[in-house]
Amino acid sequence: MSRYEKLLNMIMDFNSSIRLAIISDTSGEILWNAKRKDTTLKIPLSETKKALRREASDWVERCKLEDRNDIGRAMYNISSFEKIKRISIPIDAFHLLFISVDNEPLTKSKTKSYGKLVEMGKIMSIVDFVNTFE
Repeated sequence: MSRYEKLLNMIMDFNSSIRLAIISDTSGEILWNAKRKDTTLKIPLSETKKALRREASDWVERCKLEDRNDIGRAMYNISSFEKIKRISIPIDAFHLLFISVDNEPLTKSKTKSYGKLVEMGKIMSIVDFVNTFE
C-alpha cells in the first residue's frame, strides 16, 4: 500500500462526516480516491475534477504569494457550502489532498447555524504522520 492510499484510509477512518477523499497531482488528475459507501455525491465527479484543476492552479499562486511575503507556508484551503465543505491540502510538491465533508449542523436549532467545525488540526496531523513515510 502506498503512503497515499494509507493517507486516504486514515482520513476516511478518522471521521464519519468525511464523504470523499482524493489525491490528485498538480494538474488536477485524480490518482487515488476513497468514497464512503453510503454516500451519494452532491457534486458530480466531473465537476469535482474541474475543481481539482482549478485548485491545483490556485495552490501554485498561493505558493508564489507565500514566497513573496512573510506570511508563512500555505497550509490548507476550505470552501464552505451549506451542506458540504471542500478542503484542499498540499501533501508535497506534486500532490494535493482533497476532502469533501458533511456540513449539516449536528442539531436543528432556531438560531442560525454555519455547519460543523472541521477538525483541521487532526487532519493535518494525519497528513504530517503519513508524510514521515516518504
